[in-house]
Amino acid sequence: MSALTRCGVLLLATVSAVGCSLFAQQTPTPASRLTREELAAMTPPPGERYFLILFGSDRPTRQPADTHTWATLVTVSGTLGTAEAAVAEETISWLPAEMPIKPLSRSVVPGRNYGLHETIRVMLDTKQEIALWGPYEVWHGFAQRFRVQKAFMESGAVGYQCIDSWGEAGRTGRGCDCIHSISDMDPELPRSRYPLFLYGQPATARLVRRIMHVPATIGVPATHDWIVPRLGLTDFPIEKREYRGRVVPYVR
Repeated sequence: MSALTRCGVLLLATVSAVGCSLFAQQTPTPASRLTREELAAMTPPPGERYFLILFGSDRPTRQPADTHTWATLVTVSGTLGTAEAAVAEETISWLPAEMPIKPLSRSVVPGRNYGLHETIRVMLDTKQEIALWGPYEVWHGFAQRFRVQKAFMESGAVGYQCIDSWGEAGRTGRGCDCIHSISDMDPELPRSRYPLFLYGQPATARLVRRIMHVPATIGVPATHDWIVPRLGLTDFPIEKREYRGRVVPYVR
């Protein structure tokens, strides 16, 4: 099959999947069932603050098999920006347990949550260009929802399917792609609001905008760039992006 033919088939599949997304089953994550009141009642440990980094990668050819979206939650204890501050990260990076990605597959395969540096190396090995947005400070309720979602993705209850609005994933809700592994924690919007014709960096940019339009972030558009080298991200060729748009801030 020629590259042009593959592009045509992928486009047709994506258009079909977008239509199917209105009826597709979504993974039953407990993260989306947490109410804002429940999250607000959870008291974070003293001195802890939370930050979100979102990543997108793709190649200039924009082939779905060579794109990815992932997110990292960073917990900081101690004085921000100092060498004494403790920094820990948790990442949601949902990919098939056995690579490569098969965009046209209608079957759910075992998935695996990859680590932050592991993900970056996989993307660079496939010649993808990586961008990041953030780090943005988020409220403790968002951090808790993120952690519940990460635990769900790692529980074995859900597999991987590149286009998850059709085939087995769309029918059963037992499969998820990289974008929805993050957006499914959103209790207010269905998957149809995250269209699959956006993937890679454009999909990540849309996720960033969605997060900015709910009361989740603190002090945006400011970013906490000192966190980036603390995570070892300056060791990789990653382009930093800025969000420019409306922000609905979290109010304590």
